[in-house]
Amino acid sequence: MKNVKLIFVLLLMVNCTTDSSEVQETQDELIPQTLSCVDNLPQVKITNNSALSFDVAIYGQDYSELHAENLTTSADTDWLELANNDIIIVATNDLVYGQKIQLSILPCESIEVEVDENDLLIVSVD
Repeated sequence: MKNVKLIFVLLLMVNCTTDSSEVQETQDELIPQTLSCVDNLPQVKITNNSALSFDVAIYGQDYSELHAENLTTSADTDWLELANNDIIIVATNDLVYGQKIQLSILPCESIEVEVDENDLLIVSVD
């Protein structure tokens, strides 16, 4: 009878232990994700969702031109890496003059700006 009880207890222990892969998955969920960005330059992307073409320019804090481009309808810039953290983005054309957005962006930050369908320069929110 003692052997039967011992076998029963051993069977319960084996059935009640968690699978090691489940334990590893739980541990992986608890470990915070490491950031891949250390000191990368901030990035900006500008998209034109308007029915009009716009000239866009990015200026640094000292008003030096960092980037300028003509964006046709539905066009966008590539991701632009900027050495300046404080920038001014200007969008203009013959009908809509000099819309501006001033941004302070941090290293590793990526910001999307767009001219929306109402011809307004806005920061995109995903």
